[in-house]
Amino acid sequence: MSSNDLIPISGVCCAVTNCKQHSGNAIQEGYNISFHRFPKSLQLQNIWAQKCKIVDKWNPKSSYYVCSMHFGRDDFVHDLKAELSGYVPSYRHLKQDIAPTLNLPNDLETSKTPAKCSSSLDAKTAQHIREVLARSFPPSFSSGSVYLLPPTTPSISLCDKDTDSRQKISTATDYKKLYNDVLNECNILKSKNKILLKKVKKKKKESHWTRDKVADAFALMYHSKRAYEYLKNELHYSLPGILSFQRWAKTIEMNNGLIEDVLKIMKLNNDNIEDHEKLTVLIIDELKMCNTIEYDEANDEVIGPHTHMQVVMARGISSNWKQPIFVDFDVNMTKTILFDIIDKLDDIGYKVMCCVSNYNSKNIKLWNQLNLSYEDPSFFIPNGRKIIYIPDSSNLLKLTRNWLLDTGFCLNDVEINKIPLEALITKKSVGLPHNLKKEHLTCEGPQRENIELAKQLLSYSTAIVLQHNRPIDDLELLNDTAEFIKLISNWFDLANVSQTNNRTTFKSPFGMFLYQQNKLLNEFYTTINLMRCKGKNYTYLQGFQEGILMYINGIKQLFQILRENGVKYLLTGKINNDPLNNLFHQICSIDDLPSPLNAVNILKKITLGIYSNDHNKSNTVDHEEFMIVQILKSVNINLSDEDNEKEISERNDSDTISENEFTITNKDEMELDAIEFLAGWVALKYKSKIPEIGCMTVFNESNKDMIPSWMNHLSYNGLMIPSNDFKKIISRVEWLFNKFTKHQIPKGSNVVAKLTSKIFSRMSIEKKFKGAIQIYIKQRIIIRMKYSNYRIQLKKQKKKIQKLD
Repeated sequence: MSSNDLIPISGVCCAVTNCKQHSGNAIQEGYNISFHRFPKSLQLQNIWAQKCKIVDKWNPKSSYYVCSMHFGRDDFVHDLKAELSGYVPSYRHLKQDIAPTLNLPNDLETSKTPAKCSSSLDAKTAQHIREVLARSFPPSFSSGSVYLLPPTTPSISLCDKDTDSRQKISTATDYKKLYNDVLNECNILKSKNKILLKKVKKKKKESHWTRDKVADAFALMYHSKRAYEYLKNELHYSLPGILSFQRWAKTIEMNNGLIEDVLKIMKLNNDNIEDHEKLTVLIIDELKMCNTIEYDEANDEVIGPHTHMQVVMARGISSNWKQPIFVDFDVNMTKTILFDIIDKLDDIGYKVMCCVSNYNSKNIKLWNQLNLSYEDPSFFIPNGRKIIYIPDSSNLLKLTRNWLLDTGFCLNDVEINKIPLEALITKKSVGLPHNLKKEHLTCEGPQRENIELAKQLLSYSTAIVLQHNRPIDDLELLNDTAEFIKLISNWFDLANVSQTNNRTTFKSPFGMFLYQQNKLLNEFYTTINLMRCKGKNYTYLQGFQEGILMYINGIKQLFQILRENGVKYLLTGKINNDPLNNLFHQICSIDDLPSPLNAVNILKKITLGIYSNDHNKSNTVDHEEFMIVQILKSVNINLSDEDNEKEISERNDSDTISENEFTITNKDEMELDAIEFLAGWVALKYKSKIPEIGCMTVFNESNKDMIPSWMNHLSYNGLMIPSNDFKKIISRVEWLFNKFTKHQIPKGSNVVAKLTSKIFSRMSIEKKFKGAIQIYIKQRIIIRMKYSNYRIQLKKQKKKIQKLD
């Protein structure tokens, strides 16, 4: 209760039944009685009303009072000053949660209403007014006239109305005050609620989302975006946002074997595609790398040197999707790795039916592990399923072209060679197809790997022009060569069908004109099996011949397996290396001979859709899209490369010393002047945090005749000179760095962080120097990498010189 409720109030009566105390007689008769308003608590108001025996209609909004006669001495707050002085205070305060206990009516007594109390009080007040008026007039004035005034005279009526008005105003004032108090409490609660919400949002922003949690949240959003938004926005579940998903997608690691994050995303799409769309072909190939060492800023890891990057891409046989699922360096494909990849794809619902790779020495070792032969190019995985292994048709065409130009062929005493082709190009015959040039016949160096030159030279139109123009007199040689070119051209067309709407026999899907297509394959199989390369040492089948025979047998077996799985025909364009070759062309178009780190970054951006697929060099029209791009688009997650480039540029500007600032040209890795220079560079970065770490170089006229140090010689008023104490710290760090690394480049993840903690634990210095030491160690690793790359380049140059000699 507030103090205003406890002071004696005039014009009120006690609400207790049959209690005659009111403010009028208390003042007139000198009673030391105080009146106490009903408490604000509705529960306590009901208790007071029961104690007062108010049986009439009771309105809690009205003002009711109870006199102090109904409270005990201990119900009031003790006034020590009044008790010591021996007087009764006129202002007394009730304790909290106190109810009337003394002089209360029994159960038989009924209450008087506030209206009765008010009328009784008004009558006594009117009588008191008449007595005062009688004493005020002189004796000659008849006092009877005054007492003859009835209680219901207009003046008394006005008094009653005035009392009612004052009571209504008092009630309105009380409720207005109560309303304001409640409103203030609501405002306080709102402000507190806002503060709590800010704290919760801050915690949400600061919370660290692990990759597994983000992947689980992404799965929820992929299956039902509306459910995800409802949980996040309506139920206020703590879930990552779009930016978290973008960062998660951009940080997918692609250099440690199987890409687990990609497999998780592919698993999400398992329920949204048909069973025949999950039939998968694995494409296996490798890309040559620049033999260099690099530092991966994101993972705090040293990468390289590596010679090649092994990549495995999964591709839908009867659907338009593809996705790299395996990336590793300096690893040759083995039976164990291949079975592990197939098993992981089976676990997420994708059924591998076929494997494709080039015909080369490394893949031949894999085929030997799988016990493959050109007569039976199939193997069984542990669960008993049969899988077909097929060589790439484009690679076989290039090898056939190379052997034709290098040696020529013999077939049942029939000779096939390049002489008709040379004559056709030399004489510049009319209607020469594809603008054939000498480059099509020489094919030196990288041109031997150019599939376009091979396709143009061994095309059906080339054979027709040969027979039409007859550039040589030996018609038998000319016709035999032309017929062989027709045969291999028809086979290559049948091996690269990518569309279903072409009704040409050998350009239609395999199985649509099965009789004619099998007849072509059987004829080509017999020709290659009987054909031999010209030369004394070429009495047996060569590798490219076994590859072609392996392809023909494999494509027939694969078609039978696909028919058992509900596929009516086979798009043979799905059974080649074209998607992986296109991917490698894009990587090499950005960086001619990519380093391992650059290759991984470019590969990641291409497969995430950041780089567009505008370097299509395949034999078929590529209508496929990476599966991870399809899934990200379905939930409206767009990845932009601008943020990545900004982060990389900021890191390079702030954390890495540039090539212009430090170039290794000396015989030794690091000399004393170089250590001082690097320490000054670190001091410049930490000058604001550690003022005593160094000072700027200043030109001094008095010392101009003295030989300056290397730092002073480089620039005046442009470099930071490290302090003597910081030089001692860096010298100790340099010694420990060489001791722990043993003059080698440290390997593994978090190399800088681990090495910094190890070195810092051996030094008795303040903690504020730890950041500067970490920057120094990072630059030392980068400098050692550059020094190692410098030595690798020197070795390459020496080898080139030795070959020339």
